[in-house]
Amino acid sequence: MTGLGRGTAAPPAAPPFAFETLRQQAAAAATRPYQLPADNLPDYLKKLSYDAYQMIRFRPAAGPWEAGNLPFTLQFFHPGWLYKDQVGIHLIEDGQVKDFRFSPTEFEYGTNHFPQPLPSGAHFSGLRILYPVNLPTKQDEVASFVGASYFRLLGKGQRYGASARALAIDTAEPSGEEFPRFTEFWIERPDRHADALNFFARLDSPSATGAYRFVLKPGSVTVLEVEAYVFLRKEVKKLGLAPLTSMFLVGANRTRYIPDYRPEVHDSDSLLLEAATGVWQARPLINPEKTFHVSRFPGDAIKGFGLLQRQREFCNYEDLGARYDLRPDLWVEPSQPWGQGVLELVEIPTPNEWNDNIVAYWIPAQKAVARESFHVAYSVSASLADPPRPALLAAHATRIDPPHGDKPPRFFIDFTGRPPMALSPEAPIAADVKPSRGTIRNLVVQTNDVTGGWRVFFDLVASGGEPVQLQAVLRLEQRALSETWVYLWIP
Repeated sequence: MTGLGRGTAAPPAAPPFAFETLRQQAAAAATRPYQLPADNLPDYLKKLSYDAYQMIRFRPAAGPWEAGNLPFTLQFFHPGWLYKDQVGIHLIEDGQVKDFRFSPTEFEYGTNHFPQPLPSGAHFSGLRILYPVNLPTKQDEVASFVGASYFRLLGKGQRYGASARALAIDTAEPSGEEFPRFTEFWIERPDRHADALNFFARLDSPSATGAYRFVLKPGSVTVLEVEAYVFLRKEVKKLGLAPLTSMFLVGANRTRYIPDYRPEVHDSDSLLLEAATGVWQARPLINPEKTFHVSRFPGDAIKGFGLLQRQREFCNYEDLGARYDLRPDLWVEPSQPWGQGVLELVEIPTPNEWNDNIVAYWIPAQKAVARESFHVAYSVSASLADPPRPALLAAHATRIDPPHGDKPPRFFIDFTGRPPMALSPEAPIAADVKPSRGTIRNLVVQTNDVTGGWRVFFDLVASGGEPVQLQAVLRLEQRALSETWVYLWIP
């Protein structure tokens, strides 16, 4: 047995992990020039096809907590295909940090045969988190973090759809978008009765660094609590906080022919915004035909925003594989006031359902200049229902009869749900409709005996060839009964 020699001191214990230390490291990194990550990924991994990459599966038994009978388990993504960036994985137990290293023995490769061994020093490209959210005896994926700073969440009975990101920089700017990426994760080992998982991440990019704290709470509604410190290396034109990304190909509001047997194809169909004034705005999404469009919703503050999937019937999609009816709403809710700023929605033309073409994020009024820092705290929830709110009729569906012959476009809006007061079918409900240009004609409000709500329809006349911003809200006398429907009409 060999011991320490006389006068030899034991090596000092490593300091326990602390989020404050991670924050300080991110702040210090922002004062130094950006360094490109080492590129040790061989071409045969970079050039993997989608199908070849899907054959590579992490072995569940290789996970760090498989033998611990814990409610949360971890699996990891192999580098390759689209996921060329690599991340370091660290586990926290009793405050101490231990690296969890990549090894080819942790994966099954299917029929893939590589021309040479995988390089030493490789890392994972991301992680997935599992928890028994559907059945108590089965571990199901409830979150994944892979690619730049993207992450996705799942609650009970849901399928992956819209994504969230840690940060967006210069989205829809002529200079091109910058994609900050997570470089390392620290994951805290939960106890055997835990219903939440704590973990942390470091973010890096040419323009910014960041320290992120996450608390994941799976359930019927899965919630991810986020606290972020962002430090700027240099000035950026547009800093987007809590960005959400989704896909919208075609919905009930289609006005042109897209060859597809399915009535609708989208991960989300609406942007919903709750202003500090208590006004709720619902903006149906569009797939522009020719060029991208940026819509802005200014405000002194924001209580929440999200990308919603409001069409929940299978018959809206008729897709047995994709099950778009089970794609979750993603809702962002600040945990502390964000102050003044602008919610921005970007809609990009897409010819297919493989491309995410919808982005929404909050731009603070505070200038994003070099050496400036931002601290935000918020939650992102994944749900199959609208976020909790006061009783208010929802702008559930929008349909459009496009212009033809000498007839102008006609808009049909169905408002459904629980109104703020009891209403009889004979109540004198009126629609307040405002266009940014043109004239509203033939405005009609009628009860919808099928949905139990109200339908509004109207014509938009003499609007010219420029895009038109439309607003509509149902009122009884002066009291608002519904969300404010907002729409971008592109002739």
